[in-house]
Amino acid sequence: MRSSIFISFAVGSFLFLSCSKDEPTLENEELSIDLNNSARVEALNLYQDFYLASSTSTSTELWTGDEASCNPGTTPQTIKDKIFLRLDYYRKAVGLNNTLTENSLKSTKSQDAALMMHTNGSLNHFPPNSWKCFSDAGKEAAANSLLTSISGAAAIDSYIRDQGAENGPVGHRRWLLWPRLQEMGIGNTNRYNALWVIGNAGTAPADAPDFIAWPPEGFIPKQVVYPRWSFSIANADFSTTTVRMKYKNGGTVSLQTEDLSEAFADNTIVWQPDLNLNTIKSDTTFVVTLKSVVINGEETDFEYEVVVFDGSDDN
Repeated sequence: MRSSIFISFAVGSFLFLSCSKDEPTLENEELSIDLNNSARVEALNLYQDFYLASSTSTSTELWTGDEASCNPGTTPQTIKDKIFLRLDYYRKAVGLNNTLTENSLKSTKSQDAALMMHTNGSLNHFPPNSWKCFSDAGKEAAANSLLTSISGAAAIDSYIRDQGAENGPVGHRRWLLWPRLQEMGIGNTNRYNALWVIGNAGTAPADAPDFIAWPPEGFIPKQVVYPRWSFSIANADFSTTTVRMKYKNGGTVSLQTEDLSEAFADNTIVWQPDLNLNTIKSDTTFVVTLKSVVINGEETDFEYEVVVFDGSDDN
């Protein structure tokens, strides 16, 4: 099975053209170029309007609580809005357009969890009763939340990046890019973040893409392309899947796959390509091929293109 947004658009547009057989092919080539340019502009606009717009300044109030008195405080609404906006960027980039909502009760408990992580200077999904500022509500939230020692909208980047030896399966990324995710609880201090994402799953939106990949198919700024690449499909079997990457001009990209895990959201295969994106100065296209993805007992192949560009270039 071959998937390509740009090929589909080009073919779809061609079908509606009224052209005689004597017309030169240059017009079709120009159409394809125009569509690609349009897709690049759309990807850049999304990056600017959602990702960059969700950044916070150092003077922004991230938290109203107090460590010494074990006051969990609250997360200002402006910070919550930016957290949602940053997450919206990543979800829209992969083709998910459904709206997520905040669960206020989960946010209250997540705030207790964030306080415990902050006060004890550690991340623990099962914090002991001996912890300073321990609470049952915080303990419940910790068991159902993503946790990071980064606050505000940047916490979303931390989860999507999923760096570290223990995060090979990119579980945090998988929960946040899960098509069935419909609500969150938000806890945040000026140094720690807790996002309640587990439980109360909805159904995947009708317009959800066939697969969820990060980086996704199409144009993507190099600023959000992280060392681990991933490909997810609900209930897919990746045990016999092989992943190949190459530059569109033909050069092979060496890569190493991570161990499989079915513990988080949809089944996912993860790999680390040997790339140095800092050396990319112009738009660079990578072709990703996955062989022998087993879905409902049948083997399926996927191929798609990722075009990495510099999001700081607005030309």
